This record gives sequence, C-alpha cells and structure tokens, in this order.
Amino acid sequence: MSVNLLQQLNTVSNPNGVGIPVTTYASEMQKILTQQLTTAPNNELSSLNASQSALTALQAALQSFQTATYTLASSANWNSVSAASSDPSAFTATTASGAQPGIYSLQVTALAQNQTNIQNSDYASSASGSSNFTSGSITITPSTINGGATQTISVAANESLNSIASAVNADTTLTGVAAQVLYNGSSYQLEFSSTQTGTAYAYTLGGTLIGTGAGQFTTTNTSAANASINLGGVTLSSSTNTFTNSIPNVTINVSNTMSTAGTLSIASSTSSTVAAVQTWMSSYNSLIDLLHKDTAYTPSTNTSNPNSSGTSGPLFTDTNANNLLSQLPAAVSQIVSGVSSSMNSLAAVGIVESPTTGHLEFQSSTGFTGTSFTGTLQDGQTMFTNALTSNASGVQQLFGIVQNNSSSTAFPTTGVLGSVSNLLTTYLTGAGGQSSPIQSDLNSISAQETNINNYLTQVNQQIAQSVANFTSQLNALNAAIQQSQAQTQALSALLNGSSGAGSSSGSSIP
Repeated sequence: MSVNLLQQLNTVSNPNGVGIPVTTYASEMQKILTQQLTTAPNNELSSLNASQSALTALQAALQSFQTATYTLASSANWNSVSAASSDPSAFTATTASGAQPGIYSLQVTALAQNQTNIQNSDYASSASGSSNFTSGSITITPSTINGGATQTISVAANESLNSIASAVNADTTLTGVAAQVLYNGSSYQLEFSSTQTGTAYAYTLGGTLIGTGAGQFTTTNTSAANASINLGGVTLSSSTNTFTNSIPNVTINVSNTMSTAGTLSIASSTSSTVAAVQTWMSSYNSLIDLLHKDTAYTPSTNTSNPNSSGTSGPLFTDTNANNLLSQLPAAVSQIVSGVSSSMNSLAAVGIVESPTTGHLEFQSSTGFTGTSFTGTLQDGQTMFTNALTSNASGVQQLFGIVQNNSSSTAFPTTGVLGSVSNLLTTYLTGAGGQSSPIQSDLNSISAQETNINNYLTQVNQQIAQSVANFTSQLNALNAAIQQSQAQTQALSALLNGSSGAGSSSGSSIP
C-alpha cells in the first residue's frame, strides 16, 4: 500500500475508540483508489465522447450541405418560368420544368360541357313513392365508352324514381351516365347526365318506358361538347376545360369564352432560383458555424491567474475539421475557368463571404456588419438577378449546373458546385480508394473508448480485490487486538489476584 494511501487512511477518525473501523477504512480506501486510478481515464473517455458527438454532428451537417448542393445543381431548379394571362377570368396557365419563354395569342371559343337529358313530363308526386310509369325499359347507348354497347335498365310498373335512378347508376361505369331525381316545384322528374365533359361522353337515350302522360326522355337540355381554343392561329380541342402540353410543359385552364383573343405570356422567373441559392447558402453557413464552434479556442478570462488555461472545442485538434474550415471557403470562392470574367466567381455575381462570420451572403450595399466600411456597394441580390436575366447560361456555368436534368437533384462535376461536391465526397465517403476521413476518426475514437472501458473494468476489479484483501487484513487485525485485549485482561486479573493473596498471608501474625 502506498505511503500516500496510508497517510490518508490515518486521518480517518474512530468514534468508537475500540479496534479498527473496518467499514470506514475499506470505504475510504475504495474512494481513494478509485480517484487515483480512474480519474484520468474517465476524463479521457469524456473528452473522446465529446469529440465523437461533434464528429457525428459534423458528418450530418456535411450530408445536409451535400444534399443542398445536389439540389441546386439540377437544371430543373434553374429553368423556372411563370405564366401570365391577359384575361384571368377566361383562362389561366401554369408551367412545369422545361417550359420555354414566349408570348402567345389565345382565344377561348367554346367550353367543354356534359350532356344532360330531363324527363319532359311529370311522373311522380314523390321521389320514393309510386311513379306513373308502366312497366318497360330504358336504354342508354354511350358514344364511345364500353365500345358503344347499349345497356338496358328494366323498370317495373309504378317503380319509384329513386329506384330507377339507382338502377341507372349501377351501370354508370359501362355508360358514363348518371341519373338523379329533381323536384320542379310541383312534382318529381328524372334527369340523366354524362359523368364527364366532352363529345366522347355523349350518349343516346331510348327504350319502351311510357307513362299516363305523353313523352319519353327526348328533351336534351345540353349537348356534350369539347372545349376549343385558338392558340396562335391554331384551333385546339379538349374534352375538358384543361389543355395539357398544347405548349410543352404548360397547362392551360379555360373558364369563359372570349369575343376577341387575349395574350398568354410565359417569361423567365428569377425568384425561385434566388430562393434555391439562398437555401444552399444557408446550409453552407450552418456547416461553417458548426466548424467554427467546435474547432475554437477561448482564452481564459481569469486575469488574476495568468497561468489559467482557456477552453477548447471538441475538435480543436482534429486535423480533418480544421482542414475543412479552410478548404470549404476556398472551394466556394474559387475563380472558375472557362467562364466570362464578369461572372467567373460567386463574388462577381453578388455572393460574397462575410469576413466576420464566414457566411456566404448576397453583398449588402452598406458593407458587412462589424466593419468600418462607409461607402456604398452594389446590392448583391440585384447583381445576381441581373446576371441571371442577361446571361443565365453563364451563371449556370459558374455554378456547374447539370443541364437537361428532369430530376430534382443532380451530381455536379464542374464549376463551384463540382468543386464543393468533390470535397464533400472526399470527407464523407473517401477518395482514391481511401476510407472517409470523418468515419476513420469515428472508428478510431470508438476503438480508444473500447480500450479505456476495458482498462477501467480491469482496474475496478483490481480495486475491488485490493479492498477485499485490506478488509480481511483489518478484520484479522481486529481479531488479534481483541485476543490481545482478552489476554491482557486475564493477566491483569491474575496479577491482581496474586497480589491480594500475598497481602492477606502477610498480615497474619501467629
């Protein structure tokens, strides 16, 4: 046992005053050995855990920025156009990826409509009561549905209108015709209508059904009709009031006819592109903030103790994290070759790096916050919008946009996004046959944690054994002390008895 340990144990009081306080001594020994032998490895384990958490967070931030980079790289997120109608009450339009700018003359000449037929005489005083029909049948012959096959609905004498409508509706999938019961203010009538607009859903009614009054279902209230528009001098027809791809990647919806033609304008829209770039910059800024925080060193504020140490982030000494902190800004601020000098860098189109935060942002006309700049600069977002308007292909070349890509994401290989993508791939999945540096760091930390935990298990076992041995020795010592006390008491009693006997005989005088 070390001298230091004995010195500490010697300070333990013994309130009972008899023997050695075994439990107290053993407990103190346990505490002292644990502090001496496990404090350093536990501190190291805590530091490794902090580094592991920081690296896991960094890995997630890198993956998030990689996703943002792949999203921005798709031309589907750059070739944005919007549609405007000169008469929204007559027609509107929406655009999809790939729509090209243009101006079109458009006139709505007809709207699509359903065919409807109504019973032209009164045949019932209630919807569910008896009708005035005699027995017979109703025939429905669709124009195109089900090959134009006629469907026959049998009707019993005095069958209710609700029942007849239900029988008609049971065949709707074969006829494209639905029936309903209407009240005209004095009696009830049957109405038939096609379930969809357009001439393809026209039908013919017939049959032998008659009633006490004259007439069948011969009155056609509306005829089936297609919508019709004149687009740039070309007449187009649709079975619905929607025209899809009459202009590629544009959908036109009509709602009113027009006496004269109006104008449909399809123009490039920069707002969605600006928003996509802002989302990408925001993801970059979050990553940079995380790197700054976890690699930072904060000096001590204890002025009374110049030797007091500061605090460092969990990745302060991590090579990969520190390399990223310099490589990422270099990748986004590079000069891209093969692009016009007026737009061969992000700064040239209004996107700059803040000297105080490291953030990417649109240049402010008043300069960066926290700087002493007093002049006036061009507004960065205006610069970017103007560059898109004047030379969209040049801006896309600067970023490295993957053209003719219909997916929402793409893998860039050129421009700013290509360089960023290569860097992220290196750190996340590895390059040149090497494993990911971030994952290698995590694997190394995991191995160190395993070794330390194994060491702590072994040390704790040794401490437990040492305490058990010490307890046994103390118990044996207490037993020896007790035996010695008993022997001393017996000897004392013997000596006291012998002394008493001697005094008694000596006082006896014959």
